[in-house]
Amino acid sequence: MSLPDNGKDDAILAAPAHDSLEDLIRRGQAGDARALEGLYSRYKTALFNMAYRYTYDRAAAEDLLQEIFIKIFTHLGDVQKTETFTGWVYRIALNTCYSYLRGKRIELQKNVPLADVEATLHAPGARESSNDVRKPLDEAIAGMPKKLKEIFLLHDVQGFKHEEIARMLGLSVGTSKSQLFKARLKLRDYLTKKRAY
Repeated sequence: MSLPDNGKDDAILAAPAHDSLEDLIRRGQAGDARALEGLYSRYKTALFNMAYRYTYDRAAAEDLLQEIFIKIFTHLGDVQKTETFTGWVYRIALNTCYSYLRGKRIELQKNVPLADVEATLHAPGARESSNDVRKPLDEAIAGMPKKLKEIFLLHDVQGFKHEEIARMLGLSVGTSKSQLFKARLKLRDYLTKKRAY
């Protein structure tokens, strides 16, 4: 189905290709749907990747992404400074992921029948997936303590600088650096042990 072209809709729907973050926030606060789409486009990939790194489940990561953006758009009016917006977005994303994981942990505490575990181990393709190169890395990241994982993902995966991480998480730059160092050591130790087997 195509819409009739009356000329004036193009002006309303057209958005500058490279809006500044400040402009997107301001227009989004005023209810501009195009600005909200611009914010979504700017952050969706990084936030999805973060959610996936916490869940290792594509469907759950997509649900979390939707929940994260609902929270962002609902509270967009609270944003005062453009400089803190990205940290604020990631804090919402981290808190949403943690909330999901808390709920998942309660769910996992239920008993799992041994037959279900054995069926998974002997399923076709189980052996091939264990040879996957990324699996040990994902396991190592998943097994990290919460704070180390958080800083590792923000710095090494998402590409944030220590100063940005410190602002996001409310800690010192030195703490961010030392936690990243510890995370990398844990990662290296895990992968070294995994390779030994």
